[in-house]
Amino acid sequence: MQSGRTTFLSIAAPLCVALVYVVLFFKPWFHPATSSSASSARLSADEAGKVWEDSKSLFAAGKYEEALPGVLKLHENFPGNHIYLEMAAKIYGQLGRPTEEAQFWEMYLDRAPDAHDACPRLGQIYHKQGKEKEEISAYERCLAREKDNPDFIYYLAHALEMAGEINRAGELYQRGVKLSPGNSDVVLGLARVKLRQGRAEEAKVPVLQHLEQAPNDVDALLVAGLIYSREGNLAKAKEYLERGVKLSDGYMDFHFALENIAERQGNFSEAVRQYDRILQDRPNDEGVRAKRDALARKR
Repeated sequence: MQSGRTTFLSIAAPLCVALVYVVLFFKPWFHPATSSSASSARLSADEAGKVWEDSKSLFAAGKYEEALPGVLKLHENFPGNHIYLEMAAKIYGQLGRPTEEAQFWEMYLDRAPDAHDACPRLGQIYHKQGKEKEEISAYERCLAREKDNPDFIYYLAHALEMAGEINRAGELYQRGVKLSPGNSDVVLGLARVKLRQGRAEEAKVPVLQHLEQAPNDVDALLVAGLIYSREGNLAKAKEYLERGVKLSDGYMDFHFALENIAERQGNFSEAVRQYDRILQDRPNDEGVRAKRDALARKR
């Protein structure tokens, strides 16, 4: 009799697990982690299902303001369900409300089985808000979820590079290159770090190799120009930088680099011209305007 009971349990247990998976997949408003709250929820399972379908339809139609109350109601009833957190974050994103969007992506990152929907979006929000520490923390948590994801490695490395943590950024870029040697983002990132570390010759080889395969990669053209500029080969630097400007005139880093070269060559008229181009895009940048005016007096 005991063996018969054991056999029944061995069959029933996996069937129960399978049933829970099916319910979760097709009915996101059911969530075992929140069953206690759901039992006292103001929405029944049927009501929640209708609210969810209506909210999805409104979102698909671009009616974000109308979709939001239903999704927030579902989150209130089932706070552990990451599907509603994701939808709320996306709605706030469409509405241009980054603070609320970040709050929901934070909850999503804590509760969802994977990080893909929150990454890199959460870090990008913090970057736009000028929250450097929060940006780095978001990317660190993304990478902790998927340690060998080259994209997540790049996002964290780039944030650290911008924050001036060059050595740590370089270690991550190096790791990214080993995992994905064809990934131009990590290849160029590592080259930039080596350049800042005074290792221009080491930086040059992979950049020039990459340009042989992708001659119109503006990021690579910029790095190549900066490398030659650092080495003092200003003519070669200008060649790469001017190619980049022709491809992407709105990429201000090219104009800053060309201004620097013009100033070093004593060509103040050209330096002023580059600053004038920068001010077209940044008319309120008083620092640039002051430098431009100081050089104009030297012409």
